[in-house]
Amino acid sequence: MKIAFKITKVINYIALLLLFLGPYGIAFTGGLQVLASLIFVILFPKNKFIYVYFGLVITFFLLWNGEFNWLFGIPIFLIVFLTYIIQTQKIQL
Repeated sequence: MKIAFKITKVINYIALLLLFLGPYGIAFTGGLQVLASLIFVILFPKNKFIYVYFGLVITFFLLWNGEFNWLFGIPIFLIVFLTYIIQTQKIQL
């Protein structure tokens, strides 16, 4: 479990570094963060914040019409929110 949790953290760090690629980085970051969140939800199914994260991701994709407008503030929030969720989770063995 500790190794899988560390993998989740590493995926999240890589996703954050990809933000430096600009607009293309946001898409890669989003993909990696969804992967990290899927691993996280398997490891910590009782964490309520991860379900809020998934709800916000689904809401974003339902509202997004393919344009780069004010709605792109939501992915920035999701990046910070998932990082907060992962970094504040304590491993209980």
